[in-house]
Parts: sequence; structure tokens; C-alpha cells
Amino acid sequence: MLKHPFFRYSFFALLIIDTCYVLGLILVGASPVSWETLQAGTIWFVCFYWLPVWFAGSLILKLRSLWRQNTLAEWLISFASLTFGMFVTDQVLQLAYSDYCSMGGFVFFGGFIWSTPIYFVCRFIETNRKANSEKHARKEAQLATLRYQLNPHFMFNSLNTISAYIHTNPDLADDVLHELADILRYSLDTADAKVVSLQKEIDVINKYIAIEKARFGDRLNIEFVLPETIEGIELPPLILQPIVENAVKHNAKKISLNIVISITTNQGRLTVKVKDNGIGFPKEVLDKGFGQGIGMKNLHQRVAQLKDGKLSLDNDNGAIVTMEMRYGN
Repeated sequence: MLKHPFFRYSFFALLIIDTCYVLGLILVGASPVSWETLQAGTIWFVCFYWLPVWFAGSLILKLRSLWRQNTLAEWLISFASLTFGMFVTDQVLQLAYSDYCSMGGFVFFGGFIWSTPIYFVCRFIETNRKANSEKHARKEAQLATLRYQLNPHFMFNSLNTISAYIHTNPDLADDVLHELADILRYSLDTADAKVVSLQKEIDVINKYIAIEKARFGDRLNIEFVLPETIEGIELPPLILQPIVENAVKHNAKKISLNIVISITTNQGRLTVKVKDNGIGFPKEVLDKGFGQGIGMKNLHQRVAQLKDGKLSLDNDNGAIVTMEMRYGN
């Protein structure tokens, strides 16, 4: 409960104010450095802040658990608690110090002056924190949904391949089925993972290519150009597969397709470039910045939500997709 903004931020604010007040008295000579000065400051802090704010915060949170939030009622609780705290502080200081001058009716004005900014500033911080938390939760849910959406064309074509070979070439059909099962398992296993190792992504791409080679044979080839070591390089799961699938979908039936995946790193920044020797992107796709298919649309949204994420499309004797993102800490 102490992590609640009403406790955390008002605690530090009043602690600083109280400390500055005591130090100010000492510096101007109004009160010498003594045990009595520190004791008075402690009484003020405990009686005016700790007990009333603890009570007000606890009561507010309890009321919220019973019915919906009521701003007026919560402020009145804060006002009453801090006014009572100032009254108790005034009485204790009168008993402890004979030369202390009572605040009298000022306790009501003081209670109002303190309770209003404390309550509404903490309420503002709490509202912002809740909004940010909900925004983060929506973002995580959206990313999870996008990761789950394997392209239905890929599933349809894979099942068609299995169906075509199940009688004529059962061994090949069995291999395709196992590769497909591995990809689906990988998709499920990484559903809650924000990042996976680059090696795992390479493995799943090779499984995807193995499935497509059952359809296109040696007309389909892939090459990886990697750093000397890929240990420690991480990226979001299933972020390469939609790009490779898009290249296969639009080119493999027409030409002998070569795909090159180049990965470079520089000071915590990861650059992934996927190039093919196909027909390239249509002008309208280049203007829009992402493809028409489910996979490429989802990829565009996923990269946009990454830290410093950037996705660009280009043509150079084929299509080029370049992704940039931060990786590591």
C-alpha cells in the first residue's frame, strides 16, 4: 500500500518541506541547533503527516474497494484527516513547549491548503500511471495477437503439399508435416516471449524453407550473412518468416528464387536486410511502406512498436526489406 502515489509522493514532498522548515529556522537564527528543534520537527512530521495521511489513504483505498471512486468524498476525507492532524500537532506542541504559540483557527485553513494539492497531485500521478499501465497492456495484447497470426496462405499451401504427397511420396509428406508441426510449436512456445535468440529464428526459417522446397524444389534457395558470432543477439519471435514468405509467395512460381538474409550489429542496434532476386515491390507498396498481405501488415505494426524500430522497403534487382531495432539491454 505504501507504493500508492498518495503515500509515496506526499511522503517525500512533506519530508522535504519539513526538513527545509527546520533548517530554515536554524539558519536564520530563529531556533538554535538543539534536540528540541529536531524533536519539534519530528512531532510536526509524524502528527501532521504520517498518521493522518496514512489514515486518509487507507480509508480512501478501502472505500474504493466497496464502491466506485468519488473525488469529492476522497478529498473531504483528505481534508478532514489533515485538518485533524494539524490540530493534534498544535495541541502536542503546546504541551511540549510552553513558549509555543497556538495556530488556533488556522488549522482549518492549513488543512485545506495542504490536503488540496496533496490529494489532486497524487490523483493526477495515479491516473497517469494507470493510463500508462493500460496502454502498455493493450500494446502487449496487440503484439501477442499479431504474433499468433501465421499467414493462412502458408497453412493452406503446407496442408496442400502434405495432401499431394501423402500417397505418392509419404516420406516427404511426413517430413513436411514434422516441419510444420515444429513451426506451430515454436509459435506457441514463444507466444509470451518478447525476444528469442537469432539462432532460433534462423532455425525456424530453415524449417519454413524446407516446407516450401517440397513445392518448388531446387528453384528456392536461401543464404544467411551473419556476424562472426551471433551469441547474445535477440529479436522478436517470427519476425523474419513473414518477409521470407512474402518473397516466396510472389516469386517462387515464376523464377529460380534466391533469398539473402544479412544481419549486422552496431552499438546495440540490429539491422536485418532481406533481399531477393524477384520482381520487386509494386510502386503503391513502396509508397505505402508495407505489403498487402496479413504477414507484412502485421510485421509493419510489430516493428513500429519496437524500441527505435524501423521498417523500409526498396527495389534493387529484386525486393529489399530492411528492419532496424535495438537489441540487448
